[in-house]
Amino acid sequence: MRLPLFLGLCLLSPALRAVEMVREGHPACTLVLAESPTPSARLAALEIRSHVLKTTGADLPVRTDAGSVSGPRILVGESRATQALGLRAGDFAPQEYLVAFRPDTVVLLGRDWEDTPEHRREDGRTTGGESLAETRHRIDYAAAVGLPSLATGVIELPGLFDDQGTCLATYDFLERLCGVRWYGPSTTNEVVPSRTSLHVDGPDVRRSPALKHRSALPGGNWPFLKGQWGTFTREQVHLFWRRSRQGGERWAGNHTFHRETLKHAFQNPEYQCQNPRGLGSQLCYSNPKLVAEVAQAARDFFDGKGTLPVGWKGAGNYFALVPDDNMNLCTCPDCQALLKPGAGLKTGQFASAEMSAYWFSFVNAVARELRKTHPDKFIATLAYWAYTLPPNFPMEPNVSVSPCLQTCYYPVHTGVRDLEMKAFRDWSAVSSGPRYLWVYYHHPMEPALIDHWKCFPHVMVHETAQLMRTFIREGVRGIYECGEQDQLEQYVMARVWDDPDTDVDAVIDEFFRLYFGAAGPSMKAFYLRLEQVATDPAHFAPPYRKAGGIEWRKAAWETLGTAEQMEYLGTRMDTAARQAQTPLEQQRVALWRAALWDWMVAGREQALAAKRSAAP
Repeated sequence: MRLPLFLGLCLLSPALRAVEMVREGHPACTLVLAESPTPSARLAALEIRSHVLKTTGADLPVRTDAGSVSGPRILVGESRATQALGLRAGDFAPQEYLVAFRPDTVVLLGRDWEDTPEHRREDGRTTGGESLAETRHRIDYAAAVGLPSLATGVIELPGLFDDQGTCLATYDFLERLCGVRWYGPSTTNEVVPSRTSLHVDGPDVRRSPALKHRSALPGGNWPFLKGQWGTFTREQVHLFWRRSRQGGERWAGNHTFHRETLKHAFQNPEYQCQNPRGLGSQLCYSNPKLVAEVAQAARDFFDGKGTLPVGWKGAGNYFALVPDDNMNLCTCPDCQALLKPGAGLKTGQFASAEMSAYWFSFVNAVARELRKTHPDKFIATLAYWAYTLPPNFPMEPNVSVSPCLQTCYYPVHTGVRDLEMKAFRDWSAVSSGPRYLWVYYHHPMEPALIDHWKCFPHVMVHETAQLMRTFIREGVRGIYECGEQDQLEQYVMARVWDDPDTDVDAVIDEFFRLYFGAAGPSMKAFYLRLEQVATDPAHFAPPYRKAGGIEWRKAAWETLGTAEQMEYLGTRMDTAARQAQTPLEQQRVALWRAALWDWMVAGREQALAAKRSAAP
């Protein structure tokens, strides 16, 4: 279990060994790296150096283990110095890390990806389609953190899905013992304490994130998050992903059979889809020759033969198989026989079992072939749309199924929630492989952007935290988020992914206190009222709630953003603007005002104007 925030600053006993880092604005310790540090250790040392410089004005010296270092030291990554203490990175499990105290020494250590030609040749494509190499983003670090004095040129960050235990240890250290917080990618979103001296102490911590694959990669692409973050660069976003512990275990799951991929693979006429509408998009998934060829493609991937074509996904121990996003399926007798059991299994909702028997029969057939030669590798697939619900037969042990859950509906649509949570749990009865999830935070923002209207902010931070705790405690190894939440909900979700025992209310209280200062109470009242309104099922009674979903557009300004609610929220925002004292507090309140409140005012006016124009 992760120690509560600032515990290291509060617990004092003779057994604890304090290390002085900065004394009255002057360096009091040295950062020590290996002579050839890993990408993770190199970034970790830069992160400590930059944050201590921002906190105290002291620029800590950096040395390698090629020579001796006297005085207090912080050992960053494996080096001769950690080896002398009996600590080696190879003794750690993937993503496990250590923050340890020894006399005049802090140790920050975990298993790291080594930059070798062999590792550079590793193949893989993520759920989003990037190659592993493309996730090793290159940034101008000094520009990203706003410290020109640290200019080192462009550096390559550790890959999102490369081992980077030393970075995980360093971010734990900076948060828990130095009081740093990252609420977004820009320097405006950072909270860095100001002090002239800095010493750290505490018990040793050896742990790993609870969720092993973490793919919520917020990019500020949707209005709320983009506005709340303010001005930022893509380089800052890439660095923020590391700080918020995104990445982890290699896994991928997304559509692999579709028109672009089938232009270059699986072109044998014997197993082409016999439905003209599906030709070039779907295949004949009952054909044994297709099964054999797909199984061989998986073997080639795991054996390192060739490179995955664009569109195909696979990473680590997982090779992804997911059909195209349509029902233009093969009409041959064998395929139709497998589709027949699903004809009566429609649910009236997005999730059903209409093609579950068909699709998962194919997945099982490929998995059986793969297991003959690679018993420790997995076929990864989604449980999605017409194949969300499990079939009436067990999955092969080397199949990893990832249900796709519309979590954004759960607070206000019990029909969607109950059906999908039952499916989530039913899968454990027929599938023993590692479990991952795809969670949707796309409504109501996605339809609002598509149809050019403004939704009411769908804040559901407490519901999100509880759902993520449930998934982790029920054995889910990884989660991919589709969509973006607001600034605070994204932050809270990342914290719970790291540690499901996180006290969410304490995190929320801390955010509003640290981020908005004197304006914090009013901004908190504003935010919690958004959540209260958006998650009240009474606001989504019929006709706003239907069997298959929500009338988000109608509900937005008829039952959610009512005149009464807008008066309360506007008052809280105006009060916060008056209470903000420092220029930074004022800037942060202004960002939230523009991103959320101004959006709401415009959305309500747009809806009222449409209503007036429609009146006879």
